Amino acid sequence: MQIPMESLKLAAGLLPKATFDYIALGATGAPLIAVLLELTGKAKKKVFYDKLAQQIASMSLILFFLFLIATAGTIAYAANSWKWTLDWLKNPASPMMAVYASLALTAIFLIAYKYSWKKLKKNKPVHILLGILAVLGGMTFIHTSTMTMKLIFSLVGTTPQPAVPQMSMLDHLLVVPDPTVMALAGLYLIMALTFSGAAGGLYLVLRRNKDNFGRDYYKFSLPVIAKWALFPMLIQIASIGWLLSLFTSPPSLETLSRNTGMVVTVGGAGMLALICCAIWTVTWKSPTPMRHKIGLGIAPFLTLGAHALIMAGAFSIFVNL
Repeated sequence: MQIPMESLKLAAGLLPKATFDYIALGATGAPLIAVLLELTGKAKKKVFYDKLAQQIASMSLILFFLFLIATAGTIAYAANSWKWTLDWLKNPASPMMAVYASLALTAIFLIAYKYSWKKLKKNKPVHILLGILAVLGGMTFIHTSTMTMKLIFSLVGTTPQPAVPQMSMLDHLLVVPDPTVMALAGLYLIMALTFSGAAGGLYLVLRRNKDNFGRDYYKFSLPVIAKWALFPMLIQIASIGWLLSLFTSPPSLETLSRNTGMVVTVGGAGMLALICCAIWTVTWKSPTPMRHKIGLGIAPFLTLGAHALIMAGAFSIFVNL
């Protein structure tokens, strides 16, 4: 079988988009993991869960501000390349105002959640509420940005320079998404947990000497965060496999021979994902998980590569429909 270089070049070209997705979804998933860990620690009365939650909350704030920088760069590029987008970015009636509001609220609650950890140590319900509000802010951002982009793309299909519709900003956003969008939203949530779990393993390794919570803590925390990456990844593999099968049905050798680009990219993504799963499984089961720090360090980058490959594979499928 001839190697489809165009598909591999497409995957390489999609790496910036994959990186943006990784940061955005990781910043959304990490606060959710932190809140769930904090709730678990409160229920089980184990301080290690609380420490791990605090570290993941710190990581989420870093990812969020990296995401803000990437978003600002994307907006600046769009405004410079397509002048008509300036009205969408500045018009008070634009649904972008809701996107900005959701970002601002997420930042406020994330900062409050991270920096009130010690002050609210004896008032866990209030602290956990701040974390939940940060999570809801992130999910609101995903919804507002998705619906706004969907509106813009639908208008671009009819006019090259779409104007902001003369209607209430909320009218754009209170639309119930169709089943396809809802399915993608569910997949985004799974990916958010995978990406943040993978990033968490790397973050703990990098912070090992700085935080130095002791050998027992890392013997506990690394397997826990590995499971947060492993199980969502398994669900993600199954979900993406099911979605792709819908577009290649009925699967046959003839179908595959006509789309070698899809075979190579999707197959490559699957291999990278399975390598990550092996790394996280070994870490989870190991009595000395710190010995697998190299694997935990490369897993986020393998996950990133798998995401770029799967996007290239999806493009190959749609081109050949």
